[in-house]
Amino acid sequence: MSKLMTRATAMIALVVLLGALVPTALAAEAYTGTVNKDKVFFRSRADTDSVYYAVLSKGTKVTVTGVRGDFYKVEYKKQSGYIMRSLVNLSSAARRALGKTNETAVASRYAQAKTISELGSRPGACAKGSYGRDVEKLQRALQIKGYLSGALDGRYGDQTAGAVEKFQKEAGLKVTGRADSATIRKLFSREKEEVSAKDDPGMKGITSISDISVPNTTRPGSSGRHVKALQQALKLKGYYRERIDSSYNKATTEAVKRFQRSRGLKQDGIAGFSTIKALFGKDAANYTIPTEQLKWFDGGNGAIPKGATFQVKDVSTGLTFTARRWSGYNHLDAEPLSSGDAATLKEISGGSYSWRRRAILVKYNGHVYAASMNTMPHGEDSIPGNDFDGHFCIHFYKSKTHETNRVDGDHQRAVTRAMNASW
Repeated sequence: MSKLMTRATAMIALVVLLGALVPTALAAEAYTGTVNKDKVFFRSRADTDSVYYAVLSKGTKVTVTGVRGDFYKVEYKKQSGYIMRSLVNLSSAARRALGKTNETAVASRYAQAKTISELGSRPGACAKGSYGRDVEKLQRALQIKGYLSGALDGRYGDQTAGAVEKFQKEAGLKVTGRADSATIRKLFSREKEEVSAKDDPGMKGITSISDISVPNTTRPGSSGRHVKALQQALKLKGYYRERIDSSYNKATTEAVKRFQRSRGLKQDGIAGFSTIKALFGKDAANYTIPTEQLKWFDGGNGAIPKGATFQVKDVSTGLTFTARRWSGYNHLDAEPLSSGDAATLKEISGGSYSWRRRAILVKYNGHVYAASMNTMPHGEDSIPGNDFDGHFCIHFYKSKTHETNRVDGDHQRAVTRAMNASW
Protein backbone atom coordinates (compact mmCIF):
# COMPACT_ATOMS: atom_id res chain seq x y z
CA MET A 1 0.00 0.00 0.00
CA SER A 2 2.81 2.34 0.87
CA LYS A 3 4.45 1.56 -2.49
CA LEU A 4 1.28 2.52 -4.35
CA MET A 5 1.03 5.77 -2.39
CA THR A 6 4.67 6.55 -3.13
CA ARG A 7 4.16 5.84 -6.85
CA ALA A 8 1.00 8.06 -7.00
CA THR A 9 2.78 10.84 -5.18
CA ALA A 10 5.65 10.69 -7.68
CA MET A 11 3.26 10.85 -10.63
CA ILE A 12 1.51 13.93 -9.20
CA ALA A 13 4.86 15.62 -8.64
CA LEU A 14 5.89 14.86 -12.24
CA VAL A 15 2.66 16.35 -13.62
CA VAL A 16 3.12 19.48 -11.52
CA LEU A 17 6.73 19.82 -12.69
CA LEU A 18 5.82 19.42 -16.34
CA GLY A 19 3.00 21.93 -15.93
CA ALA A 20 5.42 24.47 -14.51
CA LEU A 21 7.71 24.02 -17.52
CA VAL A 22 4.95 24.56 -20.13
CA PRO A 23 4.56 28.27 -21.07
CA THR A 24 1.19 29.80 -20.22
CA ALA A 25 0.40 30.64 -23.86
CA LEU A 26 0.72 26.97 -24.82
CA ALA A 27 -1.35 25.85 -21.87
CA ALA A 28 -4.23 28.10 -22.86
CA GLU A 29 -7.38 26.53 -24.25
CA ALA A 30 -7.64 26.26 -28.04
CA TYR A 31 -10.87 26.88 -29.95
CA THR A 32 -12.02 26.13 -33.47
CA GLY A 33 -12.89 29.19 -35.51
CA THR A 34 -14.31 29.64 -39.01
CA VAL A 35 -13.11 32.23 -41.54
CA ASN A 36 -16.17 34.33 -42.49
CA LYS A 37 -14.98 35.97 -45.74
CA ASP A 38 -13.04 35.10 -48.86
CA LYS A 39 -9.45 36.26 -49.42
CA VAL A 40 -8.52 36.50 -45.74
CA PHE A 41 -4.79 36.92 -45.02
CA PHE A 42 -3.15 34.50 -42.58
CA ARG A 43 -0.29 36.76 -41.43
CA SER A 44 3.07 36.27 -39.75
CA ARG A 45 2.46 39.06 -37.20
CA ALA A 46 -0.50 40.92 -35.66
CA ASP A 47 -0.09 43.74 -38.16
CA THR A 48 -1.93 44.49 -41.41
CA ASP A 49 1.39 45.35 -43.09
CA SER A 50 3.10 42.07 -42.20
CA VAL A 51 3.77 39.30 -44.72
CA TYR A 52 1.20 36.52 -45.00
CA TYR A 53 1.57 32.77 -45.18
CA ALA A 54 -1.66 32.03 -47.01
CA VAL A 55 -4.93 33.50 -48.30
CA LEU A 56 -7.86 31.65 -46.82
CA SER A 57 -11.35 31.13 -48.22
CA LYS A 58 -14.66 31.57 -46.43
CA GLY A 59 -15.46 28.49 -44.33
CA THR A 60 -11.83 27.54 -43.63
CA LYS A 61 -11.37 26.10 -40.12
CA VAL A 62 -8.52 27.42 -37.95
CA THR A 63 -7.45 26.82 -34.36
CA VAL A 64 -7.55 29.96 -32.23
CA THR A 65 -5.12 29.99 -29.29
CA GLY A 66 -5.00 33.63 -28.20
CA VAL A 67 -5.67 37.29 -28.81
CA ARG A 68 -3.34 40.15 -29.68
CA GLY A 69 -5.05 43.49 -30.15
CA ASP A 70 -7.35 43.28 -33.18
CA PHE A 71 -5.98 39.86 -34.17
CA TYR A 72 -6.51 36.25 -33.14
CA LYS A 73 -3.43 34.10 -32.78
CA VAL A 74 -4.24 31.00 -34.81
CA GLU A 75 -2.80 27.75 -36.06
CA TYR A 76 -3.45 26.54 -39.58
CA LYS A 77 -1.78 23.51 -41.19
CA LYS A 78 0.74 23.36 -38.30
CA GLN A 79 1.75 26.99 -38.91
CA SER A 80 1.25 29.64 -36.21
CA GLY A 81 0.15 33.13 -37.29
CA TYR A 82 -2.52 35.83 -37.00
CA ILE A 83 -5.91 36.70 -38.54
CA MET A 84 -8.03 39.79 -37.90
CA ARG A 85 -10.61 39.01 -35.20
CA SER A 86 -13.47 40.43 -37.27
CA LEU A 87 -12.74 37.81 -39.97
CA VAL A 88 -13.06 34.74 -37.75
CA ASN A 89 -16.31 33.40 -36.26
CA LEU A 90 -16.05 31.91 -32.76
CA SER A 91 -18.62 30.77 -30.25
CA SER A 92 -19.59 33.37 -27.65
CA ALA A 93 -18.13 31.12 -24.92
CA ALA A 94 -14.78 31.00 -26.76
CA ARG A 95 -14.73 34.77 -27.20
CA ARG A 96 -15.41 35.32 -23.51
CA ALA A 97 -12.72 32.86 -22.45
CA LEU A 98 -10.13 34.35 -24.78
CA GLY A 99 -11.05 37.85 -23.69
CA LYS A 100 -10.51 36.99 -20.03
CA THR A 101 -7.25 35.12 -20.40
CA ASN A 102 -5.27 36.38 -23.35
CA GLU A 103 -6.24 39.84 -24.58
CA THR A 104 -3.40 42.35 -24.49
CA ALA A 105 -3.44 46.04 -25.33
CA VAL A 106 -1.22 46.96 -28.24
CA ALA A 107 -0.23 50.63 -28.34
CA SER A 108 -0.54 52.28 -31.72
CA ARG A 109 2.76 52.98 -33.43
CA TYR A 110 1.43 56.45 -34.29
CA ALA A 111 0.50 57.48 -30.74
CA GLN A 112 3.72 59.46 -30.21
CA ALA A 113 3.49 61.49 -33.45
CA LYS A 114 3.05 65.19 -32.70
CA THR A 115 2.85 66.56 -36.26
CA ILE A 116 1.47 65.39 -39.58
CA SER A 117 5.04 65.08 -40.90
CA GLU A 118 5.88 62.50 -38.23
CA LEU A 119 3.10 60.23 -39.54
CA GLY A 120 5.03 59.66 -42.77
CA SER A 121 3.30 58.85 -46.05
CA ARG A 122 -0.43 59.41 -46.48
CA PRO A 123 -2.73 56.44 -45.79
CA GLY A 124 -5.05 55.00 -48.38
CA ALA A 125 -8.69 56.04 -48.67
CA CYS A 126 -10.96 54.35 -46.12
CA ALA A 127 -14.52 54.49 -44.84
CA LYS A 128 -16.80 53.27 -42.08
CA GLY A 129 -16.15 49.58 -41.49
CA SER A 130 -12.46 49.78 -42.48
CA TYR A 131 -9.78 48.71 -40.02
CA GLY A 132 -6.02 48.48 -39.71
CA ARG A 133 -2.93 50.67 -39.95
CA ASP A 134 -4.36 53.17 -42.44
CA VAL A 135 -7.27 53.87 -40.10
CA GLU A 136 -4.88 54.29 -37.15
CA LYS A 137 -2.88 56.83 -39.10
CA LEU A 138 -6.06 58.65 -40.12
CA GLN A 139 -7.25 58.71 -36.50
CA ARG A 140 -3.94 60.14 -35.25
CA ALA A 141 -4.01 62.87 -37.91
CA LEU A 142 -7.53 63.79 -36.79
CA GLN A 143 -6.29 63.88 -33.18
CA ILE A 144 -3.33 66.12 -34.05
CA LYS A 145 -5.67 68.60 -35.73
CA GLY A 146 -8.15 68.52 -32.87
CA TYR A 147 -11.07 66.67 -34.47
CA LEU A 148 -10.89 63.35 -32.61
CA SER A 149 -10.35 62.20 -29.03
CA GLY A 150 -10.08 58.70 -27.60
CA ALA A 151 -7.96 55.65 -28.34
CA LEU A 152 -6.28 54.80 -31.63
CA ASP A 153 -8.03 51.50 -32.20
CA GLY A 154 -7.72 51.24 -35.98
CA ARG A 155 -11.49 50.79 -36.35
CA TYR A 156 -13.44 53.20 -38.56
CA GLY A 157 -16.61 53.55 -36.50
CA ASP A 158 -19.14 56.29 -35.76
CA GLN A 159 -16.68 58.43 -33.79
CA THR A 160 -14.08 58.42 -36.55
CA ALA A 161 -16.72 59.11 -39.21
CA GLY A 162 -18.03 62.03 -37.16
CA ALA A 163 -14.52 63.49 -36.81
CA VAL A 164 -14.00 63.19 -40.59
CA GLU A 165 -17.30 65.01 -41.18
CA LYS A 166 -16.20 67.88 -38.92
CA PHE A 167 -12.90 68.17 -40.77
CA GLN A 168 -14.58 68.04 -44.19
CA LYS A 169 -17.02 70.79 -43.22
CA GLU A 170 -14.28 73.15 -42.02
CA ALA A 171 -12.04 72.31 -44.97
CA GLY A 172 -14.78 73.11 -47.50
CA LEU A 173 -15.00 69.53 -48.74
CA LYS A 174 -18.10 67.49 -49.47
CA VAL A 175 -19.32 66.23 -46.08
CA THR A 176 -19.64 62.43 -46.37
CA GLY A 177 -17.82 61.00 -43.34
CA ARG A 178 -15.71 58.94 -45.78
CA ALA A 179 -11.96 59.54 -45.89
CA ASP A 180 -11.73 59.70 -49.68
CA SER A 181 -8.57 60.72 -51.56
CA ALA A 182 -9.45 64.45 -51.48
CA THR A 183 -10.01 64.34 -47.71
CA ILE A 184 -6.78 62.42 -47.13
CA ARG A 185 -4.77 64.90 -49.24
CA LYS A 186 -6.24 67.87 -47.36
CA LEU A 187 -5.86 66.30 -43.91
CA PHE A 188 -2.26 65.21 -44.50
CA SER A 189 -1.19 68.41 -46.26
CA ARG A 190 1.97 69.62 -44.57
CA GLU A 191 1.17 73.12 -45.66
CA LYS A 192 -1.05 73.27 -42.59
CA GLU A 193 1.89 72.88 -40.23
CA GLU A 194 3.83 75.73 -38.69
CA VAL A 195 5.98 77.74 -41.10
CA SER A 196 8.07 80.74 -40.09
CA ALA A 197 7.60 84.09 -41.83
CA LYS A 198 11.10 83.75 -43.28
CA ASP A 199 10.35 80.35 -44.85
CA ASP A 200 6.80 81.11 -46.05
CA PRO A 201 6.56 81.95 -49.79
CA GLY A 202 3.37 83.89 -49.00
CA MET A 203 5.43 86.36 -46.95
CA LYS A 204 7.89 87.25 -49.70
CA GLY A 205 8.58 91.00 -49.62
CA ILE A 206 6.54 91.48 -46.43
CA THR A 207 8.59 92.76 -43.49
CA SER A 208 6.19 95.22 -41.87
CA ILE A 209 2.46 95.99 -41.71
CA SER A 210 2.99 98.94 -44.06
CA ASP A 211 3.94 96.45 -46.80
CA ILE A 212 0.39 95.01 -46.75
CA SER A 213 -2.64 96.67 -48.35
CA VAL A 214 -5.44 97.08 -45.80
CA PRO A 215 -7.89 94.24 -46.54
CA ASN A 216 -11.67 94.21 -46.50
CA THR A 217 -13.40 92.60 -43.55
CA THR A 218 -13.63 88.82 -43.84
CA ARG A 219 -14.90 85.89 -41.82
CA PRO A 220 -14.55 82.07 -41.59
CA GLY A 221 -15.26 80.55 -45.01
CA SER A 222 -13.90 83.55 -46.95
CA SER A 223 -10.95 83.21 -49.32
CA GLY A 224 -8.81 85.30 -51.64
CA ARG A 225 -6.45 88.28 -51.42
CA HIS A 226 -8.19 89.92 -48.45
CA VAL A 227 -7.73 86.77 -46.36
CA LYS A 228 -4.13 86.55 -47.53
CA ALA A 229 -3.46 90.10 -46.26
CA LEU A 230 -5.10 89.22 -42.94
CA GLN A 231 -2.92 86.11 -42.55
CA GLN A 232 0.22 88.08 -43.46
CA ALA A 233 -0.49 90.70 -40.78
CA LEU A 234 -1.30 88.06 -38.17
CA LYS A 235 1.89 86.16 -39.00
CA LEU A 236 4.00 89.29 -38.69
CA LYS A 237 2.56 89.84 -35.22
CA GLY A 238 3.06 86.19 -34.23
CA TYR A 239 -0.58 85.08 -34.07
CA TYR A 240 -0.78 82.98 -37.25
CA ARG A 241 1.83 80.20 -37.59
CA GLU A 242 0.74 78.13 -40.58
CA ARG A 243 1.51 78.62 -44.26
CA ILE A 244 -0.23 81.55 -45.99
CA ASP A 245 -2.96 79.93 -48.10
CA SER A 246 -5.58 82.72 -48.54
CA SER A 247 -8.23 80.50 -46.92
CA TYR A 248 -10.08 81.61 -43.77
CA ASN A 249 -9.78 78.21 -42.11
CA LYS A 250 -9.79 77.01 -38.51
CA ALA A 251 -6.19 78.13 -37.92
CA THR A 252 -6.96 81.63 -39.20
CA THR A 253 -10.06 81.85 -37.01
CA GLU A 254 -8.07 80.84 -33.92
CA ALA A 255 -5.30 83.34 -34.79
CA VAL A 256 -7.89 86.13 -35.07
CA LYS A 257 -9.34 85.14 -31.69
CA ARG A 258 -5.90 85.24 -30.08
CA PHE A 259 -5.27 88.71 -31.51
CA GLN A 260 -8.71 89.92 -30.39
CA ARG A 261 -8.07 88.64 -26.88
CA SER A 262 -4.77 90.55 -26.74
CA ARG A 263 -6.57 93.78 -27.67
CA GLY A 264 -9.60 93.30 -25.46
CA LEU A 265 -11.94 92.91 -28.45
CA LYS A 266 -14.90 90.57 -28.79
CA GLN A 267 -13.39 87.12 -29.46
CA ASP A 268 -15.65 86.00 -32.30
CA GLY A 269 -12.93 85.00 -34.79
CA ILE A 270 -14.33 87.42 -37.39
CA ALA A 271 -12.01 90.00 -38.94
CA GLY A 272 -14.51 92.88 -38.70
CA PHE A 273 -13.94 96.63 -38.73
CA SER A 274 -12.62 96.85 -35.14
CA THR A 275 -10.23 93.93 -35.63
CA ILE A 276 -8.86 95.27 -38.93
CA LYS A 277 -8.34 98.74 -37.42
CA ALA A 278 -6.52 97.29 -34.40
CA LEU A 279 -4.36 95.11 -36.66
CA PHE A 280 -3.52 97.66 -39.39
CA GLY A 281 -4.18 100.99 -37.67
CA LYS A 282 -6.64 101.82 -40.45
CA ASP A 283 -10.28 101.12 -41.32
CA ALA A 284 -11.19 98.27 -43.63
CA ALA A 285 -12.61 99.30 -46.99
CA ASN A 286 -15.84 97.31 -46.72
CA TYR A 287 -17.32 93.94 -45.82
CA THR A 288 -16.78 90.93 -48.05
CA ILE A 289 -19.80 88.61 -48.06
CA PRO A 290 -18.72 84.96 -47.81
CA THR A 291 -19.38 82.90 -50.95
CA GLU A 292 -21.87 80.10 -50.32
CA GLN A 293 -22.63 76.79 -52.01
CA LEU A 294 -26.30 76.74 -53.05
CA LYS A 295 -27.51 73.14 -53.22
CA TRP A 296 -30.11 73.42 -55.94
CA PHE A 297 -32.16 70.31 -55.17
CA ASP A 298 -31.80 70.69 -51.42
CA GLY A 299 -33.84 73.88 -50.94
CA GLY A 300 -31.72 75.98 -53.31
CA ASN A 301 -34.44 76.27 -55.97
CA GLY A 302 -36.45 78.51 -53.67
CA ALA A 303 -33.55 80.70 -52.47
CA ILE A 304 -33.99 83.04 -55.45
CA PRO A 305 -37.72 82.99 -56.29
CA LYS A 306 -39.22 83.49 -59.74
CA GLY A 307 -39.44 87.19 -60.58
CA ALA A 308 -36.58 88.09 -58.19
CA THR A 309 -34.00 90.65 -59.34
CA PHE A 310 -30.36 89.91 -58.47
CA GLN A 311 -26.80 90.90 -59.39
CA VAL A 312 -24.29 88.77 -61.28
CA LYS A 313 -20.50 89.13 -61.17
CA ASP A 314 -18.34 87.38 -63.74
CA VAL A 315 -15.32 85.92 -61.91
CA SER A 316 -12.85 86.24 -64.79
CA THR A 317 -13.60 89.83 -65.89
CA GLY A 318 -15.01 91.28 -62.67
CA LEU A 319 -17.88 92.84 -64.65
CA THR A 320 -21.30 92.96 -63.01
CA PHE A 321 -24.87 93.28 -64.31
CA THR A 322 -28.44 92.91 -63.06
CA ALA A 323 -30.71 90.04 -64.03
CA ARG A 324 -34.15 88.73 -63.19
CA ARG A 325 -35.25 85.14 -62.72
CA TRP A 326 -37.80 84.17 -65.35
CA SER A 327 -38.37 80.48 -64.61
CA GLY A 328 -36.51 77.18 -64.48
CA TYR A 329 -36.83 73.93 -62.52
CA ASN A 330 -33.61 71.98 -63.15
CA HIS A 331 -31.65 75.23 -63.03
CA LEU A 332 -32.35 78.97 -62.99
CA ASP A 333 -33.48 80.68 -66.21
CA ALA A 334 -32.66 84.40 -66.18
CA GLU A 335 -32.79 87.50 -68.35
CA PRO A 336 -30.74 90.72 -68.34
CA LEU A 337 -32.92 93.37 -66.72
CA SER A 338 -32.15 96.10 -69.30
CA SER A 339 -30.43 96.68 -72.63
CA GLY A 340 -27.40 98.00 -70.68
CA ASP A 341 -27.24 94.75 -68.72
CA ALA A 342 -27.49 92.78 -71.97
CA ALA A 343 -24.57 94.81 -73.37
CA THR A 344 -22.48 93.98 -70.29
CA LEU A 345 -23.36 90.30 -70.67
CA LYS A 346 -22.15 90.41 -74.28
CA GLU A 347 -18.94 92.19 -73.21
CA ILE A 348 -18.30 89.50 -70.58
CA SER A 349 -18.61 86.92 -73.35
CA GLY A 350 -16.00 88.67 -75.53
CA GLY A 351 -18.35 90.55 -77.86
CA SER A 352 -20.61 87.68 -78.90
CA TYR A 353 -22.88 85.41 -76.93
CA SER A 354 -21.67 81.87 -76.25
CA TRP A 355 -22.62 78.50 -74.73
CA ARG A 356 -19.27 78.47 -72.92
CA ARG A 357 -19.57 77.94 -69.16
CA ARG A 358 -18.38 80.85 -67.01
CA ALA A 359 -17.75 80.97 -63.25
CA ILE A 360 -19.96 83.67 -61.69
CA LEU A 361 -21.19 84.95 -58.34
CA VAL A 362 -24.88 85.65 -57.77
CA LYS A 363 -25.78 88.21 -55.08
CA TYR A 364 -29.31 88.19 -53.71
CA ASN A 365 -30.91 89.11 -50.39
CA GLY A 366 -27.56 89.55 -48.56
CA HIS A 367 -26.09 86.27 -49.84
CA VAL A 368 -23.46 85.51 -52.47
CA TYR A 369 -23.73 82.15 -54.22
CA ALA A 370 -21.19 80.32 -56.41
CA ALA A 371 -22.68 79.63 -59.84
CA SER A 372 -22.03 79.10 -63.55
CA MET A 373 -23.67 80.57 -66.63
CA ASN A 374 -23.65 80.55 -70.38
CA THR A 375 -24.52 83.80 -72.19
CA MET A 376 -26.42 82.49 -75.22
CA PRO A 377 -30.01 83.84 -75.54
CA HIS A 378 -32.47 81.02 -76.26
CA GLY A 379 -36.09 80.03 -75.69
CA GLU A 380 -38.71 82.37 -74.30
CA ASP A 381 -38.28 85.81 -72.73
CA SER A 382 -40.48 88.03 -70.59
CA ILE A 383 -38.72 91.46 -70.55
CA PRO A 384 -39.45 93.62 -73.60
CA GLY A 385 -36.88 96.17 -74.71
CA ASN A 386 -33.84 94.60 -73.07
CA ASP A 387 -32.22 93.73 -76.46
CA PHE A 388 -31.93 90.07 -75.42
CA ASP A 389 -34.05 87.67 -77.42
CA GLY A 390 -34.68 84.86 -74.94
CA HIS A 391 -33.14 83.87 -71.60
CA PHE A 392 -29.79 82.43 -70.42
CA CYS A 393 -29.04 79.62 -67.95
CA ILE A 394 -27.50 79.83 -64.48
CA HIS A 395 -26.42 76.61 -62.75
CA PHE A 396 -25.71 76.05 -59.06
CA TYR A 397 -24.33 73.08 -57.13
CA LYS A 398 -25.74 69.83 -58.57
CA SER A 399 -28.36 71.54 -60.75
CA LYS A 400 -29.17 69.81 -64.06
CA THR A 401 -29.72 70.67 -67.70
CA HIS A 402 -33.27 70.76 -69.03
CA GLU A 403 -32.61 68.64 -72.11
CA THR A 404 -30.64 65.72 -70.65
CA ASN A 405 -31.82 65.98 -67.03
CA ARG A 406 -28.20 65.40 -65.99
CA VAL A 407 -25.63 67.30 -63.94
CA ASP A 408 -23.35 69.14 -66.38
CA GLY A 409 -19.67 68.60 -65.53
CA ASP A 410 -18.45 71.84 -67.13
CA HIS A 411 -21.01 73.89 -65.20
CA GLN A 412 -20.05 72.16 -61.94
CA ARG A 413 -16.35 72.83 -62.50
CA ALA A 414 -17.18 76.49 -63.01
CA VAL A 415 -19.24 76.48 -59.79
CA THR A 416 -16.21 75.05 -57.97
CA ARG A 417 -13.99 77.84 -59.33
CA ALA A 418 -16.56 80.40 -58.19
CA MET A 419 -16.40 79.03 -54.63
CA ASN A 420 -12.82 80.35 -54.46
CA ALA A 421 -13.87 83.87 -55.48
CA SER A 422 -15.42 86.67 -53.45
CA TRP A 423 -17.65 89.61 -54.26
